Amino acid sequence: MHCFRAVHFFYRNLLGFRELMEKGLLSAELMPIVANSGAMRSVETLLQHLASSDVPVLFIGERGSGRAYLARQLYILSKSSKPFVRITAKEATRSSFEKVLAVEPGMIFVDEIAEASTELQETLNDFLASAASSEKRCRIACSTAENLEEMVSEGAFSSDLYYQLAVLPVHVPALRNRTADIPKLAEIFLEIYSKRYNKNFSGFSDEALGALSNAYWSLNVVELESCIERACAFAVPPSIEKDDLRLNILSVSGIFLDSDKSLKSAVDQFKKQYITQILAEVRWNQTEAAKVLDIQRTYLSRLIKELHIK
Repeated sequence: MHCFRAVHFFYRNLLGFRELMEKGLLSAELMPIVANSGAMRSVETLLQHLASSDVPVLFIGERGSGRAYLARQLYILSKSSKPFVRITAKEATRSSFEKVLAVEPGMIFVDEIAEASTELQETLNDFLASAASSEKRCRIACSTAENLEEMVSEGAFSSDLYYQLAVLPVHVPALRNRTADIPKLAEIFLEIYSKRYNKNFSGFSDEALGALSNAYWSLNVVELESCIERACAFAVPPSIEKDDLRLNILSVSGIFLDSDKSLKSAVDQFKKQYITQILAEVRWNQTEAAKVLDIQRTYLSRLIKELHIK
């Protein structure tokens, strides 16, 4: 938290993006909003309007689309001198929320609010109901990838809380719906991870940029960032080539490269490609990959050895 606030201070008051990059202070979560696409220009405009108030904000969009990042951007735009605090709805309780309030934050971002317990929903609802009369101002921002309105109709989410949060929702577009932003995002990620891996990349080949723009990106910006970081880690300068990106490893045509076309071979090839994809998405953290795959960590380790995954 203190590290973020220090970088935030530089970012907002002293240094531009390029200077932060050169000083090694910049992380992807602090990069400026990329809004070459119409969809993101609309989001950016809405955030600028919201910055002057402290009304609750609900960020709606797919996982990995940048909801937490945009919440931070809203916090920065609001020029609050108080801390930004992020909590995970699934793990938060009334007690933990009250402890967060004790540090007098400027914004509390509740990630994946659809997973909040009834206790946390009631706590947030009580807080928001009393916020108008409180001298201590703190904005509540939440994210969701779920249809909360549908959950309300099914009795699975508090209607009172939903209507307090959804006054001015921010709909965050999926990366595939903002492809005009991909080249600039890729450029920023390349600069960040080139420095991290101490490599001097001049940019992407035209073929690589085309591949990035045409990819589906099921995990959105998070997956794009992971892809660029992986390429920076293993590629050789001066440029990132298409093959360095390791895209489309789940394409069906890639399963039948061997002469052995038995069902077992095809299943093993698919397992290898799918597990490799998941490992790449979580930056080769086997514990996280096992959670995504819903298997034991020890079983994943065995599969990695059996399938010769590298």
